[in-house]
Amino acid sequence: MDSHRIQKKNSGDMVAGSGTVGSLSDKLDRKAHSGVSARLSWRLLIGLVLFGGMLVLDLFRLGQPSIWFDEAFSVELARLPFSQVWHLVTDAEPNMSLYHLLLHGWLQIMGWFGILPTEAVVRLPSALFMACSGLILYFWASRYLGLLAATVGVLLYACNFLQLTYAQQTRAYALQVLLLCLAWSALFEGLTQQKKRWWICHVLALIGAIYAHMFSWLILCGQLVGLLVMALLSQEWRERIMAQKVPLGISVLTVGVLSIPLALLIPRGAKTGWLPAPHLAEIVNLLYTIGGYQKYFLVVLALIALVGISVALLRFVSFKGRINKLYGVPGSVVPIVWALLCWFLLPIVIAYVVSLSPWRLFSARYLVTVVPPFLLLAGVGIAALRQVWLRGICLLVLLALALTGTSYYYRSAQVEDWNAATHWMQERARTEDGLVCYDNTVQQGCQIAVEYYLHAYPGPAHFEPESPGAFSWQMFGPLRSAGPDEAVDPAALQRYGQKHARIFFIVGRVRDDAASARLEQALSWMDQHFHKNAQYTSRTVSIYLYETTP
Repeated sequence: MDSHRIQKKNSGDMVAGSGTVGSLSDKLDRKAHSGVSARLSWRLLIGLVLFGGMLVLDLFRLGQPSIWFDEAFSVELARLPFSQVWHLVTDAEPNMSLYHLLLHGWLQIMGWFGILPTEAVVRLPSALFMACSGLILYFWASRYLGLLAATVGVLLYACNFLQLTYAQQTRAYALQVLLLCLAWSALFEGLTQQKKRWWICHVLALIGAIYAHMFSWLILCGQLVGLLVMALLSQEWRERIMAQKVPLGISVLTVGVLSIPLALLIPRGAKTGWLPAPHLAEIVNLLYTIGGYQKYFLVVLALIALVGISVALLRFVSFKGRINKLYGVPGSVVPIVWALLCWFLLPIVIAYVVSLSPWRLFSARYLVTVVPPFLLLAGVGIAALRQVWLRGICLLVLLALALTGTSYYYRSAQVEDWNAATHWMQERARTEDGLVCYDNTVQQGCQIAVEYYLHAYPGPAHFEPESPGAFSWQMFGPLRSAGPDEAVDPAALQRYGQKHARIFFIVGRVRDDAASARLEQALSWMDQHFHKNAQYTSRTVSIYLYETTP
């Protein structure tokens, strides 16, 4: 009997003990799960705050600067009927083809609601694209570089001069940057998660970026070299790359094959001969532009980025083991830093070397694609600082200087003021007035810029096919064989003046000294034969109102 009771008691103690162990294990699991959930919640919250802040900066004063010629060109091309848009993007204007098709759809949707293509409306997609690129960049960097480095990098990105410039322009660069950030993120997720959907996303994002702008081919080169360097530096990444070599190869091959139609169109498309041959000073100017023309900011930013790069260099010195002790920077960050270096440096180097030939690619507008990795390297540099107080001071200095560049951008955002000039003309125009624009070549685009404002803010003024030197989208150039210089031909002006009691003569960009001399002769002739009633002159546009009858 006693033996039975003792056995029962021991059995009960064992059950109780087991329950205690089980209860403790459950509590630890719940606590660990709660910690993970808290970290994910913070990560999501910070990402949304950064996205919101970046969106506010990109939308601030979005519609105030005047549309300039390049933007007007994109809007007027996209405003054409779809058949004409398709013909142009598959023949004369293949670059930015994806963007122009998307912009065409956006303008169609706005038109259904009766919304005119004002400055803010046509720029809104670019602002959204760029803000989304910051969000994607943050989630990618927070996973592979750490939360602190990602947060600092995206904060600097949101305030960056070049980022703001192309977030507020109706051009393809914001879409291109978004797709390239997505392509980098999908590449790493494909190697890490080994899911087919990420490789599909990588292909779609990369081919979309190439069709948004041809310069994206250089970023593909940066990706491939970056993967090679990562495989050499890290056993872990080498195994990941080898395990995914088939989908990776298929992805790159697919992008190459799908790029062939665009490559075949390059000889027929617009050239970049307007870009000068680069000199070594142009690289400094590029960095100066990224720094928002603030030399002190550029120096501090470069020094902090070099601290981040030093994390990678530690692998090659005797103190490489200390990399794991760097606060805020995991040891696995080394190959990622080298990938960022490839993303940043290779497009600059390739563009510079290629631009020494007739193919000119070295331009700050094209190289906006290297801004994200450069600023992420600065984020890694901040995270690599061991002293919290030093990290805080450097971060505050960086942000203060970055905001100075942001302020400078808003003060200097306007490139050309076609808005004020066209409104001046509309206030004085009559329906029967004639309009003559010079220079109307595709590169100068006087009529294109004016017509944008005539469509965005309708009034009595309008162009006619009979206008000397008229531009035609159907011809993608002069409407008549006389060419754009017909606008400065006294005989053509006299014939046109016989049909109109008043003529607005509009002068925009002039392509060279010879064209400038012809313009001066035409103005002198009109001053002698017509009566100048009014004149508007700004830094980039001049308008003369002539009465053709005594």
